[in-house]
Amino acid sequence: MKIHTIRFKITAITLAVILATVLGVIAVCYAPVRTVTDHESVEMMRLIGQDTQNILNQYFSSIEQAVEMTASEAIESLDSVVLAECGGAGTYAAGSTKTKEQENRLDAYLAVYCSQIQDTFQSVASHTYGSITYYYCINPEVSENVHGFFYSRVGKAGFVGREPLDARTLDPKDKEHTTWYYTPIERGRPSWVGPYTAHFLDEIWICSYLVPIYNMGTLIGVLGMDIPVDTMVEQVRPIKVYETGFASLCDASGHIFYHPNLSQGIVPELSDPSVSDMILQNESSGDTMIRYTAEGEKRQMSFSTLQNGMKLVITAPVKEINAPWISLVNRILLILIAAIVLFFTVLMIALTATTRPLQRLTSAARKLAAADYDVELDYKGKDEVGELTDAFRLMRDKQKEYIDDLNRRIYTDDLTGLPNMRSFFLLALEHKASMLEAGKKPALLYINLIGMKHFNRQYGFEEGNRLLCAFAEILKDHYGRRHVCRFSLDHFAAVVEEQGLEKELHEIFDACQEINDQRSLPVRVGIYQNSIEDVDVSVACDRAKYACDLRRKTFVSGFTYFRKGMQEQLLKARYIVNHLDQALSEQWVQVFYQPLVRAVNGKVCDEEALARWIDPTWGMLSPGEFIPALEEAGLIYRLDLYVLDQILEKLLHQKEVGLAVVPHSVNLSRSDFDACDIVEEIRSRVDQAGIARDRITIEITESIIGSNFDFMKQQIERFRSLGFPVWMDDFGSGYSSLDVLESIRFDLIKFDMSFMKKLDDGKDGKIILTKLMEMATAIGVDTVCEGVETEAQKQFLQEIGCSKLQGYYYCKPIPLSEIIERNRKGIQIGYENQEESAYYEAVGRVNLYDLDVITSGEDGMFQHSFNTLPMGIVEIRGDAARFVRSNQSYRDFLRRFFDIELSGLGDAFIRYHSGFLCRVIQYCSEMSGRAFFDETMPDGYVVHTYIRRVSTNPVKGDIAAAIAILS
Repeated sequence: MKIHTIRFKITAITLAVILATVLGVIAVCYAPVRTVTDHESVEMMRLIGQDTQNILNQYFSSIEQAVEMTASEAIESLDSVVLAECGGAGTYAAGSTKTKEQENRLDAYLAVYCSQIQDTFQSVASHTYGSITYYYCINPEVSENVHGFFYSRVGKAGFVGREPLDARTLDPKDKEHTTWYYTPIERGRPSWVGPYTAHFLDEIWICSYLVPIYNMGTLIGVLGMDIPVDTMVEQVRPIKVYETGFASLCDASGHIFYHPNLSQGIVPELSDPSVSDMILQNESSGDTMIRYTAEGEKRQMSFSTLQNGMKLVITAPVKEINAPWISLVNRILLILIAAIVLFFTVLMIALTATTRPLQRLTSAARKLAAADYDVELDYKGKDEVGELTDAFRLMRDKQKEYIDDLNRRIYTDDLTGLPNMRSFFLLALEHKASMLEAGKKPALLYINLIGMKHFNRQYGFEEGNRLLCAFAEILKDHYGRRHVCRFSLDHFAAVVEEQGLEKELHEIFDACQEINDQRSLPVRVGIYQNSIEDVDVSVACDRAKYACDLRRKTFVSGFTYFRKGMQEQLLKARYIVNHLDQALSEQWVQVFYQPLVRAVNGKVCDEEALARWIDPTWGMLSPGEFIPALEEAGLIYRLDLYVLDQILEKLLHQKEVGLAVVPHSVNLSRSDFDACDIVEEIRSRVDQAGIARDRITIEITESIIGSNFDFMKQQIERFRSLGFPVWMDDFGSGYSSLDVLESIRFDLIKFDMSFMKKLDDGKDGKIILTKLMEMATAIGVDTVCEGVETEAQKQFLQEIGCSKLQGYYYCKPIPLSEIIERNRKGIQIGYENQEESAYYEAVGRVNLYDLDVITSGEDGMFQHSFNTLPMGIVEIRGDAARFVRSNQSYRDFLRRFFDIELSGLGDAFIRYHSGFLCRVIQYCSEMSGRAFFDETMPDGYVVHTYIRRVSTNPVKGDIAAAIAILS
């Protein structure tokens, strides 16, 4: 029988159901049956033990009765008067000294007393089964001469008197041989003692029942009777449990006194120590089932405590207990197997007749699967097989229709109707071959709409789909339906002829601006020319896509050709993406830090974190190589968060080593905001590190803001509301810088280094940068210029009020280890005192080429003054001053009238005792706002001067004032 046939499956299922039912019944019944069996075994063993326990306890009771009856007479027979008069008992007996007369009288009395008790005890012991000794040991503190009596049984002769036991010879430390005397005294009541070896009876094992005799609180002696352990063993030895089970005796500490296989007096070692503990710590096993393994055999036991404190243990092999139950199960299984065999035989006969039509239908289905649609389906039965045959017949007729529709769906994009990627690769290969045969030059285009994701977010997916369909129509109109395709999302491709390519692309760009009611997007295109290398269509698509992605930072329509040198860049980009995890874990990516220096005081006020990839294969990879590759792959957020983590570690380390902690800036990419909630990621990391949020500055380039203005504005506002400063990076590199500043509030504007390159080209560059500084000061935003490399650039930026400077003039980006080393050597620039930051910000913002900044727009009183008047900022400390900033006109003024060369004064404070500069110091010290004064120069000129206090240093108390020479 084939295992895949229905007959086999039905048979297998049926058998499985039967077996499952049988096993289920067994499983359901097993626990109750097993429980009942276990309970019965426990009960039976408990009953056997209980019967034996009752017999032994009755025997112990007879011993107790005999001893206690004699003890009662011994107590009643005592003459308290005689004992008291002779000092043998009573309150003053202990420790008192008896006279010779008292001792003689007491000894005589005790001799007669013991003789009477012995007679009574003799009669009782003679009629007590198993007793081998009886005795009365007198307390030596009562009498040192009368010791009592001691009788032991000798054969059939009965009891024979022996030397009384002298308690003075007993050693309390010899517990093994003196327990019979001291134990009842310690307990103060009748007690069973033993088993123990009796040295006075040839070291046989005995148990003793003893009663301490007291009179008026004084111990007179100990009365007792001994029985041999063998007497108890005689009751236990005949017990049989099942076939080989047995009973055993042990004392309260676990020593064996009867066991068919073990020696007397030893403590057996059980496989489960908890069983021994249970026996020793509990009175009986009760209804608890106790099982353990001994001598390789699993056994069950029950136990109980006898009246004399010994343990009676009943043991039986588990296999003998379970034997009846196992025999019953075996008989049931044999009956079930016979029933299953009979049922299976009948089932096979019935299935053979039932499945024959199904076999014919299976054969027809195979032919249909082989596209043989002429197969005969002639079964006319009214059963389920007949209905299935009718369904196959309908399927046969409909299948051809479905195949045609399926072929269309497999090779066509549902939204645009263009060929999909699978179809395009085949069609492009054909079209390329035909163009090459005709002597034409093929090229492959990779086309991408810029900002589709944000378009959908703003207008909705339905509007986005309309845009994609309209754009697809443009491509079909220009290149034909069979030569373009939609890969996915907003990605398209086309195989075209090189000749006239650029003209046609410009026409597509123009047409794209008009579609969808002009609610459209710009287009970027990557071009791969087949003339570079004849490669597979899929490879050409990859290369065209790489060229297209090079335009990711531009947001206007355009195209880029794939060049030969890009092949290595493409390989490098793939390498970067594939090895990012390894680069981060093995620290190929290192974070370097470049200081931002306050223009006024020359101290480091911020640091920018910059990633450097030092690769073991490619060497030093520039940010221009690995950042675009990671942005395209959507992985740049991992690098940026890694940089943030390194910054936080650096700040914590600087705290530990005592270095100042200034704000650190981290650059974010546009794709950071798409990959995750970058705002929350940064907040959680900074808060977890315990670093103040204003110590982490967020740098965002103006180019990424334009990709989705409203969304980015919202994210910037989130950062600032959480306490993170946000800077606009690369200001001036785009086309919408002023529009962005008008709509979004930034804490600082970072001017692109291109401005530094223009400073040396003529006055226009300086004028533009000066006006931009004016604008930033007017809206209350700090500024920083990148790329400062010369003293002249630094001085000019200080004059026009640039707040902070960054560039190789001060320091190149360096790792943390070098920062620490420079600090150790004392060659560091030095960190700004954070408490003075606000003061130096106020001083640094003053534009010395704009009088209006100094006067703060006071009623237009200087609207007719020329803006390049001599201006400077003086810092006053007591009666001394120093010039911290000045423009060229002011330096010329001081040189002409006072022969002072500012470049030679350094940073020292100088006292001026008379003249113009002395009056400047005086005015600045006394005024709280602004002041005017005139001063006649040595050559007769009258100088009109305007002074305004700028700020006061909160740490040192220095006063900063702006000075302008009006005429």
